[in-house]
Amino acid sequence: MIKTVVGSYPVVKGAPQNIIDKIKNKLGMFDEFKYAIEQSIYGQLDAGIDILSDGQTRGDMVEIFVSNLYGFEGKRVVGKIEHTKPITLNDIKYSNKILKSLPNTQNKSIKGLLTGPCTIASSIRIENNTHYSDNKDENLIYDLANALKKEAEAIQNSVSTIQIDEPILSTGMYDLDMAKQAINLITEDLKVPISMHVCGDVLGVYSELHNFNVDMLDFEFASNKKNLEVLEDINKKIGFGSINTKLKTVESVDNVKSLIREGVEILKNNPKFNNINGNINDKLNNFVVIDPDCGMRLLPLNIAQQKLKNMCIACDEFENEIKE
Repeated sequence: MIKTVVGSYPVVKGAPQNIIDKIKNKLGMFDEFKYAIEQSIYGQLDAGIDILSDGQTRGDMVEIFVSNLYGFEGKRVVGKIEHTKPITLNDIKYSNKILKSLPNTQNKSIKGLLTGPCTIASSIRIENNTHYSDNKDENLIYDLANALKKEAEAIQNSVSTIQIDEPILSTGMYDLDMAKQAINLITEDLKVPISMHVCGDVLGVYSELHNFNVDMLDFEFASNKKNLEVLEDINKKIGFGSINTKLKTVESVDNVKSLIREGVEILKNNPKFNNINGNINDKLNNFVVIDPDCGMRLLPLNIAQQKLKNMCIACDEFENEIKE
């Protein structure tokens, strides 16, 4: 099974190391986040991750976008929201450059990360605005979707897949039909596989999420074990969150493996899963991607790293144990 991350990684900023760096720093040209990206890539590779992220180091999942979209002052909307330039492309290109410079990484790739329109909308302030009435205004959602569509188009040639993060959709706060139209607007012309990550308890919404124009749905299973029920009839590829990113303790390899085994036993009753040609390993490789429950930005670096390592070891050991 492919192993990936949901996105963010603990941020370790760099400091000027030589005279050129120090001059750049004095001129305000030194990029302290390049080191953070490097450490994110090295850490993910060391753990055994196949599809890596740039670590989403330059801000939280909302900040990284609203600070670069036209129409915002901080998280306050001050005008019509528009995309004026690529936001994440340079960090993706830098991540690819690091990968290409290292040996034995030809089967590794970088994923693109977009925070979804409803999740962004839920986290911003609409105050005396002439363009949008409130955080649920459909014009706000669709303008955000149009901006994110342009970002997706800007990065798609540099990534192997794009993940849209919409954790808010499990809460019932946003109309799912409007959310679906917004996501479909983003994804309709893209040429790379698309996944959508939704946090929390998804039992009440996952059947509607089936209708979103995405290739994979990514859910939490370590911190929300009742989500395992969706595996009986999920009809899209599944991102299987298998380590709890809310806890600062490291799950054992056996515990992670046990969760994966439990999920696979349920999947064996899924008609879509059973219709895939091949043995159980072939079916899993075509239907399941292993990842953490959520982003890892808030975890201590050593904890995040060991969690990822144990997840990858557990996945590999499980696959070896079930080989036919």
